[in-house]
Amino acid sequence: MASFQELGLPEALLKAIEGLGFAEPMPIQAEAIPRLLAEPTPDCVALAATGTGKTCAYGLPLLARIDGSSPKPQALILAPTRELCLQIGEELARFAKFLPEVHVAACYGGAPIGQQIRRLERGAQVVVATPGRLCDLIRRESISLSDVRVCVLDEADEMLDMGFRDELTFILEATPEEASMWLFSATMPPEVEAIAQRYLTDPLEITVGERNVAQANIAHHAYAVAERNRYNALRRVIDFVPEMYGLVFCRTRVDTQRLSEALMHDGVYAEALHGDLSQAQRDSVMRKFREKAVRILVATDVAARGLDVDDITHVIHYHLPDDPAVYTHRSGRTARAGKSGVSIVLFTPRDAGKLRLIERICGLRFERRAIPTADEVRQKHVFWMAEQIHGVTEVSPAIRELLPAVTPMVAGLPPEEVLARMLQLRLSSLIEAYEDAQDLNPAEKPSRAERNAAFGERQRIMLHVGRLDGLREGAVVRLACEHAGITAQDIGAIAIKREFAFFDVRAELGRRVLSALKDADFDGRPLNPALADPSEDLHSGPRKGRKPFGKRKPFGKKPFGKKPFGKGKPRG
Repeated sequence: MASFQELGLPEALLKAIEGLGFAEPMPIQAEAIPRLLAEPTPDCVALAATGTGKTCAYGLPLLARIDGSSPKPQALILAPTRELCLQIGEELARFAKFLPEVHVAACYGGAPIGQQIRRLERGAQVVVATPGRLCDLIRRESISLSDVRVCVLDEADEMLDMGFRDELTFILEATPEEASMWLFSATMPPEVEAIAQRYLTDPLEITVGERNVAQANIAHHAYAVAERNRYNALRRVIDFVPEMYGLVFCRTRVDTQRLSEALMHDGVYAEALHGDLSQAQRDSVMRKFREKAVRILVATDVAARGLDVDDITHVIHYHLPDDPAVYTHRSGRTARAGKSGVSIVLFTPRDAGKLRLIERICGLRFERRAIPTADEVRQKHVFWMAEQIHGVTEVSPAIRELLPAVTPMVAGLPPEEVLARMLQLRLSSLIEAYEDAQDLNPAEKPSRAERNAAFGERQRIMLHVGRLDGLREGAVVRLACEHAGITAQDIGAIAIKREFAFFDVRAELGRRVLSALKDADFDGRPLNPALADPSEDLHSGPRKGRKPFGKRKPFGKKPFGKKPFGKGKPRG
């Protein structure tokens, strides 16, 4: 791979990135930078997963084009959220460290607009803005885009998801036609393609990885749970990874608040991030999360858009999204800047279809895992604590000064006992929490053969209604239970054929069920129950030796179509 020195960047920018510790360009940077430095400035559509270095990929060639002698805005960058806007502004300012004549201004909602107007009046060649705030500045005539040479849409897919379509249209219409458009996105939904087709001319296409496909350095784990155990399973998964620094996604604001409060009550440092928070509350939550005073951030999809925090080790999908592209966005919050990460899904039987869809659309395979047992969680914490102790290479002089005073207090204890008691003190709350913890893994559903073998002696009953009459397995169970006073556990295999049906009951209940169903009907059609041979396989196809029923019309329905050929009057 080429080095930054080989990409054609000016010396001032090379000096800045060297000072930031950038060793070699990431794939999107190596692909984009030399092509965006070309003359004339091209339009561009670049697709790369979140956290792969897109800001550097467009920021460096953009800064290389700035004319420091003019204080007017020459480059415009649109970002979906305040957090991302601030982060881009700070990163570009670091890149421009050795370009003293170049100034970067960040304009976003939730902050006094007057301060931002005064900042623009002092001069800023690069403006990073959220769509809503920039529209306000344009309407107030506090900013002119007439000298903009490059307009960048960062996280374009998220801006459209957040409902900024009208604002984007307004801004792009105010941008000079000759300005180059650089569109950077993690995914390429039809809405983003429409923007590209309307505003970009013969754009460069740069794709790192496949479209809408999850990053290769993210492991995808799936845990099957019963709905009633969803929260306990989350606790178990979080507790199993003591060093987890993670993001948990929920469906609604209420869910995020309740979940974060429940985690805090159970001793997990967590905070909620959702749309009901004021900007001051949001800033406070994000500051604590970035400083790692909060270990788990519970968020909605909307609140987490544009969230850019390094070192997130795990993303947990407490609720699965309906759109596979949203899963890609969520999981991309981990494994940033070339690091690895884990994306965890908690899914119920209802979610199985969504899981398969995500696998197919995103081109990934979930590793099905068992929810850790209480013993496994305790063992993991004990080993983790032992590793932490072993990893301490230096002991504070203040502690060594106190050793002579405390050593006699434990002098009679073997070293193993001292360690055991230290672990007990450190892990007492965890041990107590898992004292009577149950196995949360759903019981495996037995096969049909296993269920039949466990059912014992049976009697088989045939009903003279079937699929043609709209009969389903649930209706068979309901009819038998309601009329014969039995339970679903008394019913074995069920087979619905075209014009009739079979079901097994426990042998001792056969006559009782037969008698109870004698006068029963299904949607007006008599059941006419009869005993049948229980030794035949219900699901093996047509029953040998049985004469087929004559063809009949669906009950209560008029025949359709013309009379059969050959039954009418002869021609001529």
